[in-house]
Amino acid sequence: MQNGKPYILFCAGEDSGDCIGEGLVKQAVAACDRLQTSFEIRGAGGIRMQNAGLLPLVDFETLPVSGFGDVLPKYFALRRSYKVLESALKSDLCAGLVAVDYPGFNMKLVAQAKKLNKPVLYVAPPQIWAWKSYRAKLFAGCSKIQLATFFDFEVEAYRLANCNVVKTIHPFAQWTSVLVAEPRLKKILLLPGSRKSQALRNIPVFLKSALSVVQDVQFSDFEIVILAARKSLVSVFENAVLKATRSGNVSAGVCKKISVQEAPASTKERCRMYSSMAVSLSAPGTATLELALSNCPTVVCIKPDFLTLQMAKRFVKTEHFALPNLLLQKKIFPEYISRNFDSTLLAQVSDAIKKMTALKPSFSKEILEKLNSDYNSEKLMSEFLAQLV
Repeated sequence: MQNGKPYILFCAGEDSGDCIGEGLVKQAVAACDRLQTSFEIRGAGGIRMQNAGLLPLVDFETLPVSGFGDVLPKYFALRRSYKVLESALKSDLCAGLVAVDYPGFNMKLVAQAKKLNKPVLYVAPPQIWAWKSYRAKLFAGCSKIQLATFFDFEVEAYRLANCNVVKTIHPFAQWTSVLVAEPRLKKILLLPGSRKSQALRNIPVFLKSALSVVQDVQFSDFEIVILAARKSLVSVFENAVLKATRSGNVSAGVCKKISVQEAPASTKERCRMYSSMAVSLSAPGTATLELALSNCPTVVCIKPDFLTLQMAKRFVKTEHFALPNLLLQKKIFPEYISRNFDSTLLAQVSDAIKKMTALKPSFSKEILEKLNSDYNSEKLMSEFLAQLV
């Protein structure tokens, strides 16, 4: 922040936010060129946003966390990163804030921007329809805070709270609307999550469930692919696989069927990959929506930390926790959430995987109808930039 150039501050703290933020950064750069402004794009974002033109101010690797139990060990690193972003926001050179999901940081940054009377675009704001509805008070009645959500029920919840909100199309939906079906491979895709601590809790459960499937004669020619959301997680997941397989009675032949791959950076390539899988086992989150839009049969599963599970039991008001199920208000993907995956529950997850391989999926059309909108990242950024010039 020493070169004296005005900038727009972006903040995304997770891989799903990085995917959403990529298009926003691209459109911000394009809009600046079109409007002949000299704004730089700075802040927090992963490799996708950085490749699109974001100048990083903090280490993205420290930001993805899951639940209360995972925040504590990273408290000081997270606090340092937040202070850097807060200082950047307070600078006179900062013209406005674009927040993407990540309420732990972004709610505080939006509150600061509101005090400073700086424009805010918040894409994928907190899920007030599920819990902590009081969070909407921060945005209520403020014309300088524009919210952009992906689902009708989110728009309704924020409008009832007197917030300035529009529905925008999810970036993944723009690719799947022209999806060409890929040949189905005999592969089970495991997506344990993008946040390291949560993924490491999930991997043993995911592996035990998937290995039980491939050890069945009917599925003996299936392979297991574990997807790492970013490059730094590949070695972490490989070590977790070694640890999990060494502790169980798994033959060398079965171990050879397990591979760890980095997720394609391109939305189009992720769509192609998902659509080619026989079935997936995924942690809840944006990935489940992408899988549904790719017509990939999916089982949703998570082993949360103790504090998060207790909070969810007490405060979460929704019947389902997987996004496609929430969106369609029916259980198209089986859901399993527990702190204790005993042999009985693991067998249920394995059986669900087997059953989903026989499914002829056609979710994407119904979900795309729910996601339609005239707003996209280009329109959002054009309107936001127009306030700054």
